[in-house]
Amino acid sequence: MDTKGILYLSNHDVKKVLDLGRAIEITEQALRDHSAGRVTWSTPEDFAIKPEQGWQSWVTGCALQTTPVAGFRIRSIKAAGGSRDVSRPPRGPRRVLILSDLEGGEILAFMDEDWCHAVRTAAAATVAMRVLARKDSAVMAMLGAGDTARAAVPVMAQAFKLKEIRVTSRTPESRQNYAKEVSAEYGLNVVAVESTEAALKGADVVISATTTSTPFVEESWLGAGSTVYSIGKHQEMASSIYKNTDKFVVDSWLHCKNKSDMQRMLKENYLSEKDLYAELPDLLSGKKAGRQSDGERIFIRAIGLVNQDIAMADHIYRSALDKGIGTRLPY
Repeated sequence: MDTKGILYLSNHDVKKVLDLGRAIEITEQALRDHSAGRVTWSTPEDFAIKPEQGWQSWVTGCALQTTPVAGFRIRSIKAAGGSRDVSRPPRGPRRVLILSDLEGGEILAFMDEDWCHAVRTAAAATVAMRVLARKDSAVMAMLGAGDTARAAVPVMAQAFKLKEIRVTSRTPESRQNYAKEVSAEYGLNVVAVESTEAALKGADVVISATTTSTPFVEESWLGAGSTVYSIGKHQEMASSIYKNTDKFVVDSWLHCKNKSDMQRMLKENYLSEKDLYAELPDLLSGKKAGRQSDGERIFIRAIGLVNQDIAMADHIYRSALDKGIGTRLPY
């Protein structure tokens, strides 16, 4: 493919080139690069237009010293949570990645981030689970049935032999459709359940990806040996889970403490950095031990780091070039 101009990749194009197993490797390396200081973060960390109601717009970015590329992700979300408006048909992507050459400054690509962000988020959860979950984990609870949830189950199935996946969500229709469609597409045993408590009973691994602003997971519902990964924008877990599980882990303390739930608990002096067991990169490097017994309950709170998105975008761009996929915008 001609490399002059800017390559535009639609969500359909991204799905053609993004391999789920490779996504896990890219995300793990991005966490290692963050830990080793091989990422230059934007200053300020993000730029946001945040009305109290309606739609908010956010821009975050970084440069990767290893590739080298730089990039920004631009996304729109509802002030109340969520990135979709079901009352009207979509007129275009609500998440976009812009990739540029760090050495020359040329814009290389624009891409719809809908699917690759969901996969990146799922891959980050899978990386954490490989370090912290029991190796024989076979039952998964998926809390939420949105875009991220649709990527989480097949990506997790790359790392664990999942015998049963239980999904629950706000409405019966969304979880039933999710179970039917994901089961058919990936050949997995996905079952819709009516309540969070039912989904968690006996679950080895739990991923929560919702837009709720009210905690809905009680500590007593988490069984011995369970590993929980919370992705949601706001607080999903009861506050006691942050304090009372055997290990409390984040992907990055510097970034994760800006989450609304973390900000509130730090401000109230309910939570402090002393409650943190480790950052995920420290577990990947062996600086801290991962799971140390089968009975440990482990909670991971994640913000998702933009360098993972840019690393994923770089891989997608190069793969698209190799395969001749995408639309060239003339320069």
